[in-house]
Amino acid sequence: MILLRFIKKVLKLSDLIKKYWILLISEILILIVFCLFYGRFGDIMVDSFREAYIPEQMLNGSILYKDIFCIYPPLGYLINEFLYKIFGVNLYVIYFSGLISALGIFYFLNKILNIFLDKLIIAGINLFLIAGLILSPNVFNIFLPYSSGIVYGLLFSMASIYFALNKKFPLAYLLCGLAICSKAEFLFLFPALLYFSKKESFLKNILAFISPFFAVLGILLIQGIRPSDLLTALYTIQLIGSTDTLQNFYFSMGLVPNIAHVPLYLINFVKFILPINWSLYQEILIWGFPVMAILFAFRYKNLSVRERFLVILSILVSLKVFFGLTIQSYGVYFLPFCLLPIALLLKGNFRKVFGILLIIWALIIGFNNAKILSAKNYILDSSRGIVKVDPSIGKSIDEIIRFVNSVPSNSTVVVYPECLAVNYFSERKSDNKFYSLIPLYIETFGEETILKRLEKFPPDYIIVSNYDTFAYGYSHFGKDYGVKTYEYIIKNYNKTKEFNDSYKVYYKNPA
Repeated sequence: MILLRFIKKVLKLSDLIKKYWILLISEILILIVFCLFYGRFGDIMVDSFREAYIPEQMLNGSILYKDIFCIYPPLGYLINEFLYKIFGVNLYVIYFSGLISALGIFYFLNKILNIFLDKLIIAGINLFLIAGLILSPNVFNIFLPYSSGIVYGLLFSMASIYFALNKKFPLAYLLCGLAICSKAEFLFLFPALLYFSKKESFLKNILAFISPFFAVLGILLIQGIRPSDLLTALYTIQLIGSTDTLQNFYFSMGLVPNIAHVPLYLINFVKFILPINWSLYQEILIWGFPVMAILFAFRYKNLSVRERFLVILSILVSLKVFFGLTIQSYGVYFLPFCLLPIALLLKGNFRKVFGILLIIWALIIGFNNAKILSAKNYILDSSRGIVKVDPSIGKSIDEIIRFVNSVPSNSTVVVYPECLAVNYFSERKSDNKFYSLIPLYIETFGEETILKRLEKFPPDYIIVSNYDTFAYGYSHFGKDYGVKTYEYIIKNYNKTKEFNDSYKVYYKNPA
């Protein structure tokens, strides 16, 4: 009897492996990538270390939106704060939360893919996502991302779709709410859920959907935020959205429609298909959105309700980023919403060809990204974890961190235009309102506001770097933007140190 049960379990496990072997291999590949390139993800200068720094400040009593300037929804920071509280402040907490999220994203995605697609196209989608997202060498990665919220949001949204397809609507709506509390882009999942669930358990679904918002708001209120702080934060985000600098950023990154770029896209598309140096034309994914929309219009009548649901939600969620679905931009997080519906809408040999192309592209892009990651071999090591960076910037950052470690531990240190890695590794606090002065924030707040802040709460040390912020339409802090702020620093601070003509350290003049 025991032997019979054991045989049944083995046969059941064998069937599961046969059905989900691509998922199993994908998860193993993710683990291999994580181990091989541990610490090499993210960007030492830009964005990444905000996700490590802000939760620590929250853990130390600073309040998100009230004391800490933040433009993203709160759930990602609350999760990381909770993880810090349990496991301590260390980069491995961020890395492993990214790893677990990645494994979860691929799990739910493959459960969805197995409902609609054959093995070849599933393998193509998995490999392409591993090459573009898991192996991403820049700030738009999954292990040390520019925003933990978008990683958690992607996990919650994939789980939400899976449970919706299995008619577990209250759970799907709950996860949708969690996704939106992590990153606002996932708001467009909600109308797709309404379309698919229709009036089934409507009240229960809506209650499940809004419960994360009340829970998150409750936590923030307990931590000490006031309604006026939330309103101010929302107003600031609205101001940021209307700045010319942000529009310059979107245009330079290819995140908004630009008719002038269409001929370039067409030329690069031809070069890519030939192929002529594949690796240079990663904006090929820009064509994903129009292809998806055209195929959907032609095939709408022949699609099931479940298929329509998937395509509609993919189009809605991709609205903000359909011109940013490139390997080098944050649109890479929305690849599942691009590749899944295209594969679904293609039929027969077209689907097979698409699957083969995805595998070829994945190998080329993956090899390229692995080379870039391998070149990050300068180690910044501390009790708070390690990060491996390009040697061209690693040595200077290392010297700055060592210098900051030598100043009193209660000193406040800001790095302009930005580099919170210095604060994180040295355990020195930045200015939590103006920890970054990229052109976007200078236009949003105005230099008069920034100068008043500097006068009221003068940092002990200000480090000015020559980091090029060209993506915003301005290059160097103190030269073509932030000029008044830099003049104030020179007038009121003494220059005490300079590193490789790249970083200047200023100390506050004694009163």
